[in-house]
Amino acid sequence: MRLWGVCLSLDRCEPLHCTQDEVCKESSDHFGCACGRHNPKPNPDSFDAHETCHSSSGSVSLSRCQLFDAGFPAEYLHLNDRQCMGTITGGRVEFSFDNDEHLCGTTLETNTTHFIYKNAVQMAYGPVNLINRNSWLAINFSCVYPLIKSISMPMSISATESVVYKNLPGEEGTYQIHMLLYTDASFTNPYSGNIELQVNHPVFVGVEVEGVDTQQFFLVLDNCWATPHDDINENIRWDLIAQECPSHRDGSVRVLQNGVSASSRFSFKMFTFTNQSNRIFLHCKVHLCLRRSGRCAQRTNSHFLSQSCSERHGAHGARRRRFSDFHDTAAITMPF
Repeated sequence: MRLWGVCLSLDRCEPLHCTQDEVCKESSDHFGCACGRHNPKPNPDSFDAHETCHSSSGSVSLSRCQLFDAGFPAEYLHLNDRQCMGTITGGRVEFSFDNDEHLCGTTLETNTTHFIYKNAVQMAYGPVNLINRNSWLAINFSCVYPLIKSISMPMSISATESVVYKNLPGEEGTYQIHMLLYTDASFTNPYSGNIELQVNHPVFVGVEVEGVDTQQFFLVLDNCWATPHDDINENIRWDLIAQECPSHRDGSVRVLQNGVSASSRFSFKMFTFTNQSNRIFLHCKVHLCLRRSGRCAQRTNSHFLSQSCSERHGAHGARRRRFSDFHDTAAITMPF
């Protein structure tokens, strides 16, 4: 009889593939991988959770043995969508979601500073009974991204693409903003190699964001300006775009695309600062706008754009408050 019990245990334990830090045990008529005697059991309060966020995807990895010891077998765990179960690798249970038909019940929230993807690891334990004395499990995790960033681009000799990776404290998300100069209004050929631009020559600037869900967010240029030195906070500056509109001080500025996609575009005519460096450095402050808000874009018709911008610059320069007003400066430099 004992031999039969040993064989049954082996049959139930073998498919679990417990690691060297785990031991197969039976608990409440259920076999699973418990933590071994010498397992250090790091971060027991969170089941040693490790979160990863990138673009519109996220994952959380938990210690299988710590979950089992607490009464939460891995095979009964799932995300908000019960169909999204965990995968087991090396003694850890990983749960993930993304925006490519694998949402798993993920919710999207925004506040004045960030947008947040939220989900939770939960447990559906066995059949539904009239009463239940089992513990419930709900491990909430999220991916957090800043709504607003600043980027800088100095103009001089050579043009190459530059990217900013903004890491928030903890296991929070990243996305990238690119700024490039193009040869003409088609925005198909960025400058490369060594170039020089003559004063009064048209300059075509493209700014785009990567690593966010472009079905949910559009990129908006708030302000763009130039300085004679590589200093985003320099007092000597020339405004090109102010409050999403062409600066009234520079009649050469054209906002060609803004708040309608993941990329924004504008143009102006090349200049230099009097009695300063013969180089200029471009800077832009941008924000991500939730598409469903319906407040991302100015009207593209030149008459309405002019009227809208006049209204925006009016009222003593007061700016219309947006739900996403927040300034999180993360400057990058691109030699040009």
